[in-house]
Amino acid sequence: MLKKLFLPLVIIWLGTVVNAQSEHALRSPDRRIEVKVRTADRISYSVLLNGKVLMQDSTLSINIDHDVLGLNPKVKSTKEGHVDQQITPPIHQKSATIHENYNELRLEMEGNYAVVFRAYNEGVAYRFETTLPKRGVKVYNEEAGFNFAENYSAYYPQEESFFSHNERDFLRLQLNDIKADTIASLPAVIDAQGVAKIAIGESDVEDYPGLWLRGNGNNSLSAIFPPYPLEEKLTRDRDFKITRNAEYIASTKGSRTFPWRILGIAEKDADLITNQLVYLLAKPSKIQDTSWIKPGKVAWDWWNANNVDGVDFKSGINTQTYKYYIDFASKYGLEYIILDEGWYKPGDLMTVAPGMNIEELTAYAKQKNVGIIL
Repeated sequence: MLKKLFLPLVIIWLGTVVNAQSEHALRSPDRRIEVKVRTADRISYSVLLNGKVLMQDSTLSINIDHDVLGLNPKVKSTKEGHVDQQITPPIHQKSATIHENYNELRLEMEGNYAVVFRAYNEGVAYRFETTLPKRGVKVYNEEAGFNFAENYSAYYPQEESFFSHNERDFLRLQLNDIKADTIASLPAVIDAQGVAKIAIGESDVEDYPGLWLRGNGNNSLSAIFPPYPLEEKLTRDRDFKITRNAEYIASTKGSRTFPWRILGIAEKDADLITNQLVYLLAKPSKIQDTSWIKPGKVAWDWWNANNVDGVDFKSGINTQTYKYYIDFASKYGLEYIILDEGWYKPGDLMTVAPGMNIEELTAYAKQKNVGIIL
């Protein structure tokens, strides 16, 4: 994510010491969304929208060096916070500015960890934070149970294995028809019919595997993670096959923040498209100079299979075809064309495919004020 620039904001923190209290409540700024967190024999939470339960007793824990944080939890203290600010991304996102507005509940736990919940008007997020004395640790598993109030339907990007190009069909399935061996990549969207759509996502994933989903044959989905790879083999120009795995899912620092688990909640389908929680919950980019990044629309050769009709040349991966694409982009105000794979010979980026002249194309595109992306 690109570095965020912040305009004046309001941040309020309130700290309290917890004794026997085991239930905590958090509401979105507009009070439509409510999160109820319970700490009994384990940490669980429920999510309500306008008083209607969407998720009930969803559970979370993390197994670090065979110590499960989240089981038999003991809350040392709580801290509540509120943020209301406008963010101006240096590179425009879906809008020039983004309104960041949330209420936060931080549970400081015995055992050198904390769980942080945030309630936005657009959804809910939580994550673990640890301050463990060990410099390096192994994460053996993370439990993230998404337990829904009813047998809703899901738009489920079902996968065949952890090897994925993330180009799956979103199958519409009932939750109780999704079995434990049926996995999916993110995002999955749950349709709480007549109430809202709930998009499961994540953010701030660093030095950690991505979250996948599996079914349970009931009204819930659970997180599943690919194991840490110990050995891998290059099988194609872009594909690595994992040949040996570890028993753990991550080898990481003992003191860190873990990825956010996100539930984007939209009463209107269009609001899923404009939901900015993934961006808002990401770490600022480490890129200091963003002046070279110039967003724009692109004509993509793969999309039309390097194929054009009604021309006086043979279309394909050749100079004439890409000049045609450049003319098209120039005519319709597209900032770029892309040359996908096939324009070079493997092993030598300067050896182009027969009939291709990159220098000629670059000069021609410059004349037409069109950029080329390789």
